[in-house]
Amino acid sequence: LNCYLLIVLFAIFAAAEANSSKSDSSVLLRLKSSVHDPYKVLSSWGSNRSVCKWEGVSCSKKDRVSGLYLQNLTLSGSILSFMIQELPFLRQLHVSRSSFKDELIANTKSNMSCLLEWMDLSGNQNMSSSFNLVQELLMGCKNLKVFNLSGNHLGGGFHHIDSKFSIGDKLEVLDLSDNKLGFNLPSSFFLRCRSLKSLDLSTNSFTGEIPETLFRRCTALEQISLAHNNFSSYLPSLISLPYLKIIDASYNAFKGQVPAFRTNLRHLNLSSNSFTITSNETCPLTSKLESLILVNNELNGRVLDTLKLCNALKMLDLSFNSVTGQIPEDICDILPKLEYFLAWVNSLEGGIPSNLMACNNLTMIILSYNNLEGNIPAELVSSLIKLQWLSLSNNKLIGEIPSLENAKEMLVLQLSNNSLQGKVPSRMGMQVIELRKNKLTGNIPPILGFTGKTFVKATLGSLKTAIDTEAGICMDTTFAIQGISLDKMKELLKIKSGGCFPNVNLLPALTYGYNISSPLHIDISHNNLYGEIPSQLSEMQDLQYLNFGHNDISGVIPAALGVLKNMAVLDLSHNNLQGEIPYTFLLLSSLSALNLCCNNLSGIIPQGGQLTTLKPSSFEGNEYLCGFP
Repeated sequence: LNCYLLIVLFAIFAAAEANSSKSDSSVLLRLKSSVHDPYKVLSSWGSNRSVCKWEGVSCSKKDRVSGLYLQNLTLSGSILSFMIQELPFLRQLHVSRSSFKDELIANTKSNMSCLLEWMDLSGNQNMSSSFNLVQELLMGCKNLKVFNLSGNHLGGGFHHIDSKFSIGDKLEVLDLSDNKLGFNLPSSFFLRCRSLKSLDLSTNSFTGEIPETLFRRCTALEQISLAHNNFSSYLPSLISLPYLKIIDASYNAFKGQVPAFRTNLRHLNLSSNSFTITSNETCPLTSKLESLILVNNELNGRVLDTLKLCNALKMLDLSFNSVTGQIPEDICDILPKLEYFLAWVNSLEGGIPSNLMACNNLTMIILSYNNLEGNIPAELVSSLIKLQWLSLSNNKLIGEIPSLENAKEMLVLQLSNNSLQGKVPSRMGMQVIELRKNKLTGNIPPILGFTGKTFVKATLGSLKTAIDTEAGICMDTTFAIQGISLDKMKELLKIKSGGCFPNVNLLPALTYGYNISSPLHIDISHNNLYGEIPSQLSEMQDLQYLNFGHNDISGVIPAALGVLKNMAVLDLSHNNLQGEIPYTFLLLSSLSALNLCCNNLSGIIPQGGQLTTLKPSSFEGNEYLCGFP
């Protein structure tokens, strides 16, 4: 009898499990019928096979649906509330970037049965609900550990939120970035955030102060992004967050003193705020801070002297402030690991310390637009073998340009608007060369940049501050430098990008993996250079910008320049060039700007190609030119 009962019970349980599995499949078939699936992504969903073998479905050991993975699919429509309520074993729901609408939870109730632990609804821009969408989901799904609602068009703010509402105490990751959420954050929101490790509220329209509860209750936080909002007042101390490693509060309206922080903090980005002062000791004892980015604030005084305990620092960017004083002679004793040193557009004075050579990991030095004076230390170039970017334009530097023979990794050299003398170094294997408005003399070297060097990777750190803000910033995206000119800051970089939406824009390592066999940009205008234009320029097939204007260059324009199919801007104005404009210029299919004015050119102006799109002023000041325009 006992054996018989066991067999009956087993049969009952087996039937129940089978019915449960069929119940799950019927729910998913109802979902399938409610969405638009033009590419038949869900074609495997049917009653003739096990639900656990359907595309984008995972099951538990008991063959119950536990996960749905429908991200990056061309689906659209509504996911009805029965998705959550009638799949009782569902733990993970991924429907990012699939065009689903906000009817997703149209009938969801806060007391519903929801065991979801991971929910990713990001990138569904048809969602247009208010923040009530967030509130209802978080109240109903109390077991959520990861909730990603980034990149939607939610709109609204927190003015309709329940005054007692708080995120769940099991939530570890919350991403609400890149929405249209606004108004003040209620203090109740973070009352039970003890498990929260990652918070991203960036790229919204939040205003007012940061709730104190965020920094007092969320003690497990490891990274925070508040960037690109309208938060104001003072940023609270970070002392109470012992595990915090990353904070990005850039592009807000914070003011006052840079907040104190704990030893474990690795990356601090407070760019584009109104911070005015740092403490006497910016870093705590035994600091692990690796990047400090304070670009575009209202800092003044001798900020560099407050960094004596920041000996783990690799990235320092103080650009666009009013920092004064000299660069400390012992800067490399204080910051021995420094790789990126950016402090352009400030009021630094004095000389460039030769001790910078001791920072042997330096990859980038950008100190343009200061009041630095004296010579460029020869050791700066000869000893820093990893240096890729050296920018000292718009200072008061004198003397000669040091030998660049050992600058094997140098990609960008910008020394414009100084009082440098002597000759242009003969061997400069770089992609960007800016020497305009100095007192250089002598011939133009036959080869300014040698071919065969591949531009594989250059890390620009936080140089986003100098990029045209309308261009957009992307992480993990390939870029190509088009032209760099510190005389036109908004055109510092022109970016080729397919577009992306970084959620935590902390230390964007902008890389460009673009194979280049020659310079892209050469500007040695406004000097005292003489001689002829080297015909070897025709070997620089990647050259896009060439400016030899305002010198004393003579001879004829080499016809070989016509083979530079990528040339977009060519300026040979205000020289002593003679002869005719080469007909090979008709081959310059990318040419958008040409300036040949104020020379001694003669003959007929070639007609056709891009030359017909140019302004007459391109040819003025050449008495013996005739014809078009």
